[in-house]
Amino acid sequence: MKKSFYQKKSGFTLIELLVVIAIIGILSSVVLASLNSARSKARDASRKATVRQVMTALEMYYNDNNVYPSTGCEGCGIDWVGLGTPLTPYISRISVDPSGSSWHTIQYVRGPADAYGIYMRYEATGYCKTGVNVNIGWWGGSVPLCQ
Repeated sequence: MKKSFYQKKSGFTLIELLVVIAIIGILSSVVLASLNSARSKARDASRKATVRQVMTALEMYYNDNNVYPSTGCEGCGIDWVGLGTPLTPYISRISVDPSGSSWHTIQYVRGPADAYGIYMRYEATGYCKTGVNVNIGWWGGSVPLCQ
C-alpha cells in the first residue's frame, strides 16, 4: 500500500488555537473585573455592619453613663479602635477596616457629652460621617452624612 503525500492530518491549526486563547482571555478579564467589584461591595457591607454594631455599643454606653466615651479631647478624632477599652462591656472587639487599617478610613470624635461622630470611607461612595448631634465642623462641612 502506497502512502499519499497529501494525507489529511487531524488537529487544530495555529489560528484556531490563537482565537480560542483570545476568547478565554477576554472572558477571564470580564470575570476578574466583576469579582473585584463584588469584593469592594462586600468590604463596604462589612464596614456598614461594623459601624451599626459600634453605634449600638455607644448607645448602650450612653444609657449607662449619660455620656459618650471620651477621646481625651473634645472635638478630636481618633482611630476608632481606641474605643475598644470603654466599650468592652458592650462589644467584644472593634474591628479594623477590612482593608487592613482604619486610620483615615474610620475615625471617632466626641464633642459635648451628648454628641459623637463616626467618619468613614466607603469604596463605592467615598467619605461620609454619621453619629448623634454631629457637628458640621468635624472633618469639614463638605463631608456628607452617610446614607
